[in-house]
Amino acid sequence: MNARIIISVIIMGLGLTAAMLPNRKNDSIALNERELLQEMLLETNYLSTDEVAELLIAGDPSIQLIDVRPASEFKDPLPRAINIPLDSIFSDNYAFVFDQLVVKNVIYGSDDVRAAQVWMITKQKGYKNNYLMKGGLNAWKATILDPKLPPITASQSEFDLYSKRMASRQFFTGAKALPQVNVQPIVPVQGRKKKRVQGGCS
Repeated sequence: MNARIIISVIIMGLGLTAAMLPNRKNDSIALNERELLQEMLLETNYLSTDEVAELLIAGDPSIQLIDVRPASEFKDPLPRAINIPLDSIFSDNYAFVFDQLVVKNVIYGSDDVRAAQVWMITKQKGYKNNYLMKGGLNAWKATILDPKLPPITASQSEFDLYSKRMASRQFFTGAKALPQVNVQPIVPVQGRKKKRVQGGCS
């Protein structure tokens, strides 16, 4: 789907969200679509699932994962994640989490839509250090928990990424390590040069 259409859908959803938020008298949401679209297209507000996995494996204390799914869907969260549903982000219990400079918040949902709504609200409020995990839990499952073996024609860098993801999978699931995949570059076989026949009948 076109990124501009995605932003438009999210902004329309924000209109409904704004009506549901508690204490919204002091929390007006006037979004600048052009600025938000530009930042999302540049993807400066995203962390990839690989980056998030690397930070979690390293035990980096400077990140806080925030799962914005409804409480009823808060199952199998990422390690160290807290649950702040979309309709609770401005409640007295959670507003301070998004408005601080100590840690980097990594917001995620099942996909990008709900998490992007939360990010847009925090951006409009002028809060810093809020980011999105690109693709949400769907991408996490596809890339970290169940990475697919690249085709034999893939580049060495693709196989290196696969090996890294398999190591992450082992870390997060406790799964047994699979045999190492060794990839040899495919070199075209050149035909043998015909030897010149020497001598012969005179």
